[in-house]
Order: sequence, then C-alpha cells, then structure tokens
Amino acid sequence: FCMGTDVYNSAYLGTKELIDAMGGQGSIAHFTGFLVDPNTQLRIEAVERAVVEAGGSVDIIQVIADIDAPEPADEKINAFLAAQGTEVDGIVTTAWVPAVVASTALRNLGDRRIKMVGIDHDQVVLDAIGDGFVHGTMLQNPYGQGFIGSFVIDKLRQGCTVRADAPFEQTAQTAKFIDSGTAFVDASDVANYQDAMVRVTNEIMATFEDTYLSCP
Repeated sequence: FCMGTDVYNSAYLGTKELIDAMGGQGSIAHFTGFLVDPNTQLRIEAVERAVVEAGGSVDIIQVIADIDAPEPADEKINAFLAAQGTEVDGIVTTAWVPAVVASTALRNLGDRRIKMVGIDHDQVVLDAIGDGFVHGTMLQNPYGQGFIGSFVIDKLRQGCTVRADAPFEQTAQTAKFIDSGTAFVDASDVANYQDAMVRVTNEIMATFEDTYLSCP
C-alpha cells in the first residue's frame, strides 16, 4: 500500500483556514502546480469546494498553475500581485515553489493585508508566518510517513500480514492508499511545528495495527 498526503483534503482544509482568516468574505487567488500532475486537479477541485461552501461571499479571482518551478513562479506571481494585488484578499498555494515565491513576494511588498495559507514547511514560509506576512501553512507529514512505514516493515518482518479487509482509500494513483495526515500551523505554533506532525502520527498509530495488520 501507499502512505501519503491526501492532497484534496489538505487543499480543502487550507482554503477553509484561509477563508476564516479573511473573515468569511473576499477574493482568493490560487497558485498551484503542474497541470500534468493529477494531484493539481484534485487541489483545484478542493479549493473550489471550500469556496462554494462559503455561500457566495468568497470568489476565486484567478488560478495560476504550471508554476511549481522557480522561474515561472517568480514571473507569474509577481506579475499578478503587481496587476491585481489590490483586488485580492487571500492567497492559497498548493505546491511548494509557489508557496515559497508568494511568501517572499508578500514580504518584499511589505503586505500584511493579503492573507495567505501555504503548503509544506520551507523555512522561507515558516519565517513569513512568524513575521506576519503569511497566515499559516498546511503541513504534510514526512515524519509520520517514515515512522509508520518503518513500523509496518518491521511488523511484516515479524510475520504480520496486511488485513484483507483493511479500509484503504482509493486515489488516482493507487487503490490502496492511507492518508498520512496533515496539520495547519500558524503564528501560534509555527516555532514548534514538528509537534503537529508527531501529534498526527500518534493519532494514526493509536489504531493502525488493529486496522491494517493481522499479527500472530
């Protein structure tokens, strides 16, 4: 099986956090990854769902994709902010490079009005959260992926098997998928963001063996 981030859920929850930070109203820009990546479409759909659930008080002013690389991200994000920065109230980024570039752009502009929720834990993003230029970020859980993956391999080595009735999720990539969890951090807990990963991992581990493994 595959253990990884449920990218749809992460983008959905991140957008919900952004909308809350915006006071439940305003215009959002979505900066995301390559369109050839099936995860990008899932992220676009998730952001759209969160906006629809806002009941008409939030709109997506623009989606900029194919920018998960430094040069196109820098060019398109800075051009957008120069042309439409006064018209946008929130930014959600669902790919790593756009998160870093957008954080840097808001810092360079000195803009704390636009709320932003990023993804991952690049130091540029974390520092921007601490300094008030970014509202927060959605963490993936590499700690849990490594910890739980190692735990499972050891259990299989000892004779355990994967349960035939294990409740796997299905994604575009695999029919046997386990969400490794995600967590939102803002200025209140960004200094200890690793604790959020440990907390999510412990929650998964509490029932993992009984749910997914059959051990002698």
